[in-house]
Amino acid sequence: MIETLSLPPYFHPTTVCLVDDNESFLRSLSLEIPETLAFRGFTDPQLALDLVNRKLSLPPLVDRCFSMEHGSDQDPVIHLDLSIIEQEINHRERFERISVVLVDYAMPSVDGLQFCAGVRDPYIRKAMLTGVADEKLAVEAFNAGLIHRFIPKHTATAIDKLLSFIEELQQMYFGQYTARLQNALAINPPGFLVDPAIASRVKQLIAEHQLVEYYLVNDPPGFLMLRADGTVVRLVLLDDRERQQQLDLARRHHAPESIVNGLASGTLLALLSGDSPADYFGSEPFPWSDSVAAAEQIQSAQQGTRTWHLALFQDPATDIDFDPARCCYNAYLETLDSQ
Repeated sequence: MIETLSLPPYFHPTTVCLVDDNESFLRSLSLEIPETLAFRGFTDPQLALDLVNRKLSLPPLVDRCFSMEHGSDQDPVIHLDLSIIEQEINHRERFERISVVLVDYAMPSVDGLQFCAGVRDPYIRKAMLTGVADEKLAVEAFNAGLIHRFIPKHTATAIDKLLSFIEELQQMYFGQYTARLQNALAINPPGFLVDPAIASRVKQLIAEHQLVEYYLVNDPPGFLMLRADGTVVRLVLLDDRERQQQLDLARRHHAPESIVNGLASGTLLALLSGDSPADYFGSEPFPWSDSVAAAEQIQSAQQGTRTWHLALFQDPATDIDFDPARCCYNAYLETLDSQ
């Protein structure tokens, strides 16, 4: 049985495009949008459409994860390389992808429906701002699949609805854009990707620790996560068998009793990627205390008695040559502000 993934394998901020020929309305709307949301505003629909339809030099991440190889019988074999996922943090262009278009219907040169029809990328989610007289057209366009939401333009709750819809539409965008990768992983996925209990907890951690993006990693399993300023956080996610392997390793290499007891009780987890005690040749004892963090347990929401063990590691050492000053989300937002 192929399982449906509860968590996309990766997520990062994208850009929203706002289009309205009324400059004062667009300026007013821009002032109400949170500074943490990347957006581009246009009074000229053709300039906006040019931006939306431009081809970025960096192919989508999901496309770069797949490559064609030839097997021993010369038949083509599709190879999936998940190690590419975490390397995405080095590409600031990831934030430039347009995920949502918000467009006014009543524009003289190109109306909102014509604009939406001109969007080439089928994954981009489209919402239309409408006046009272336009709502019948908007309903018809929604039913026809040309737009995904419509928002009354002059209601008291317009900005609240707008932000709620943008968040929902960005999640829909990622759900579709990563479908190929999700389908490939669904054949034999990491267990935590298909567990609703983990999906719920990860979303809570993202909010609690002000994280804006995450990427599936291995060794040990979990996610590489980043704040807007580029601060790195590593979420380790282990099942009972993987936790037992960490405990066995600690015992073999004579870890301090407090570390062994913590791993045994499930109150600690270790992050040993690239710095295992098996490969440690320093004259001092292996720094176990620097390699563990407080852990929690989550019971699986699926059938059975599976338990997940989670731990967050702040500012962990990584093998990725990452420049947060250039490639973090805040750096991209500053670039948008200067344009």
